[in-house]
Amino acid sequence: MKHKFLFPLIALIGLMFFSAHNLFIKLESFYLKPNTETLIYVYNGTFGESHSILARNRMIDVSLVNPGEKIIHPDTSGWYEKNNQTILPIKTGKEGTGVFGISTLPRINEYTPEVFVENMKHEGLLGVIEARKKSGEDSNPVTKKYSNHVKAIFQIGNKLSGDYKTVLGYPIELIPVNNPYSLKVGDELSMQLLINGKPMPGIMVYASFNDKYGYAKDESPLDAFKVQTNSAGIVKIKITEAGHWYFRAVYLIKNPEKDSDYISNSAAITFEITK
Repeated sequence: MKHKFLFPLIALIGLMFFSAHNLFIKLESFYLKPNTETLIYVYNGTFGESHSILARNRMIDVSLVNPGEKIIHPDTSGWYEKNNQTILPIKTGKEGTGVFGISTLPRINEYTPEVFVENMKHEGLLGVIEARKKSGEDSNPVTKKYSNHVKAIFQIGNKLSGDYKTVLGYPIELIPVNNPYSLKVGDELSMQLLINGKPMPGIMVYASFNDKYGYAKDESPLDAFKVQTNSAGIVKIKITEAGHWYFRAVYLIKNPEKDSDYISNSAAITFEITK
């Protein structure tokens, strides 16, 4: 698909900044007390800093799974914004392992060829750059329809439960194979990547923790781990440090429709290891 459009300099700068945003769900501590109010923080930026709020009208799904309970959908009118963070108070349930998730409506971004290359480097999708070179498309502007689907796994009290495996039905979703809160430093965590509910092999998954994140000068990711999913859509990562952890992945395909060149769905999941 060929497009004829030009970007003003200010729009180009804004686009480059925006393309560097990832979405994460954070808590001050992922270890919570039963039947108490706590705050969910949405970081729209990096794992350590939110650069902008997430507009409430972009949230197509907000799901809370307290241990032993059905999925509920908190009213988005309860959200508020502070320090570029989007914040929601929630009420925890009984002891066990819970899940909180957000799925966003898609948006379409327009990219010059040069900015799209930087965006693909940022997302670790170097194969897309090479494919566009081979097909002769690398000099064409690009449109990309993107959305984010993020989760947090939290622990209430000391009792573990199997609720961490709850599938929320997002277009892309990371599901722990074993309970993160059963692990200590030195153990392995297995994570499965689902695309439209099915395990997806051959997708690069990035994982890291605490302040071990960011991008190099050439926009390549600096996450602590980079592992491709196996035939069952699973990656295994050794837990090397205590603290706040994340796994993330991007699935990008050519769009069979005419409203954009590509469709991009991003997933992230966060949790905490304390020992």
